[in-house]
Amino acid sequence: MRPVYRGVAALVASLALLAEGPPDEAAQVFAMTGARTSAVRSYTFALHVDFTLKTFPYLRLHLDGSGEYQRPNLYSIHFRNVPWFGKDFENIKMDPLEPVTWPATYDVVSLVHDGPRAIVEMKDRTDGHVRGVHAVLDEDGLRQVQWTYVDGGVIRVEVNPTEVDGYPVPQSEDAEIQVPGYHVIAHAQFEGYKLTTDPP
Repeated sequence: MRPVYRGVAALVASLALLAEGPPDEAAQVFAMTGARTSAVRSYTFALHVDFTLKTFPYLRLHLDGSGEYQRPNLYSIHFRNVPWFGKDFENIKMDPLEPVTWPATYDVVSLVHDGPRAIVEMKDRTDGHVRGVHAVLDEDGLRQVQWTYVDGGVIRVEVNPTEVDGYPVPQSEDAEIQVPGYHVIAHAQFEGYKLTTDPP
């Protein structure tokens, strides 16, 4: 079961390509995705996740937890009542879902625009398990990210936003994790946001 939770921890369509952009434009895009929430110092939330293992032993699992974000890019979740086989993953860092962290990890291969959205293709700066990263962003933040691994594994996360106190935050996330031997789908629901912001 450990590969399942490792995939979840990393928790988390064909489009018309209109114009390519240089790498420095990618840095601007990553910076601008957080522009609407730049005044947010931190927030906490409650989290409810349903996991379905689509391969043997075909488990269904519901976990409740809490999460915290701290500017500029510290994002973590804590699950309660985790089964014995997942105890190593009670506390999970979710920083890879923060685009501002990507320039330190990935090189941009291409950047194109589809209306208000930016579609970015990246590769890992160091040779390792990640073959490529595909991401879709807009002014509210990350909307989709997919990691493709050299062993054939794929992790895809779709982010569905809402607004709290005028700031965009995730309302739900849908993930599909396919790694050798396992296929997992997960749906996460967020609620109870409490935001701390800079003074006006």
